[in-house]
Parts: sequence; structure tokens; C-alpha cells
Amino acid sequence: MEALKIGGSWFGTIVLGVVSLGVATAFFLNRTRVSKFVGEVHGELLKCSWPWDASETGVKKYRELIDSTTVVALTTLVLAAYTSGFDFLISRVVGWLVRF
Repeated sequence: MEALKIGGSWFGTIVLGVVSLGVATAFFLNRTRVSKFVGEVHGELLKCSWPWDASETGVKKYRELIDSTTVVALTTLVLAAYTSGFDFLISRVVGWLVRF
């Protein structure tokens, strides 16, 4: 198994070289499609509403992001507590019913 270690043997080096050559060839042959895709992604990202204000500095810049993250974290905790409590209650009721 020592011979299959990537970078540690001639076999690994050849496999890595062939894979790299394949990726480079695929990129070269499809460069117009890749370029079009990257341009479209850039255009879509310009349409996004980012959760920070570029004109602000420091922590104020990320206020909306921090507030949104806090709301998500608290909502997750409340939902987990509700689910755990309901599961505990149902397991007790079913356990009580099974005894009879």
C-alpha cells in the first residue's frame, strides 16, 4: 500500500499529473463557457442585498448581520426546548398508558 501514497511514489505523481492535465484541458476547451458562467455569477452577486453597510466602519458595519444571527440562534434554542419538552411529555403519557 506504500506505493499508492500520493506524492510519495512515481505512481501517485503520474496520477496527480494526469488528473491535473485533464482538469487544465477541460478548462481550456470550455474557457468561453467558464468565462460566461463567471460573468453571470458576478452579475447575480451585484444584485444581492448584503447584510452590512459598506459606508460604516468597525462593528457597526455588521450590525444587521449580528442581529440576524442572534435571532436565528435564539429561535433555534427556543424550538429545541419546545421539541424536547413536547417529546418528554409525550414519552411520559405513553409510558403511563402502557402501564395499564
